[in-house]
Amino acid sequence: MEDILTRIRRTSKLGKLGENLAAEALEMRGFSNVKNLNDLRNNYPFADLLAERAGRRYFIGVKARNEERDIGGLNEAYNCVLVPDVVNKRLKAQGKSAEEITAIALAQVRTLAHQFGAIPAWIAIPIRPAKRAYAVYFGLLTDLGNRRSIPMTHVARSKYECLMGWTIDPRITSGLCNSV
Repeated sequence: MEDILTRIRRTSKLGKLGENLAAEALEMRGFSNVKNLNDLRNNYPFADLLAERAGRRYFIGVKARNEERDIGGLNEAYNCVLVPDVVNKRLKAQGKSAEEITAIALAQVRTLAHQFGAIPAWIAIPIRPAKRAYAVYFGLLTDLGNRRSIPMTHVARSKYECLMGWTIDPRITSGLCNSV
């Protein structure tokens, strides 16, 4: 069993690497003015990057995850819009359903994006640490409907814009593997 500090360090490293891989993929695929929002404020709510393409600005949350779950099998969905436990409990105590809580969270993301004159979007990066490989998928938050997660089944991925197919990168190490 992986201890908590090791898990936090691994997920932090995975998140920072994911932001770098996402920014690089955006630039290679014709996006411009790519900016890391964490330079403005550490752990900016929802989004990590701003980028522009074809006259549109995007407010992008980056989600880098191991492609496989720590218990084996495909990680079929990546959390995209998080609702802190304390907020979730408070809203449930007020009688809000899971669907209503999701709608509230998505509205808050749209408000944040609007402050930047941007469209809320996401990048999902499945990582295969044992193969030192990753891929990059891009989509709009509206494409997820009233969901807080990004479906990452092979069928779902076929519907997303693939910014980078499977690519080998030396920054991806076995230290990013989930521990069992």
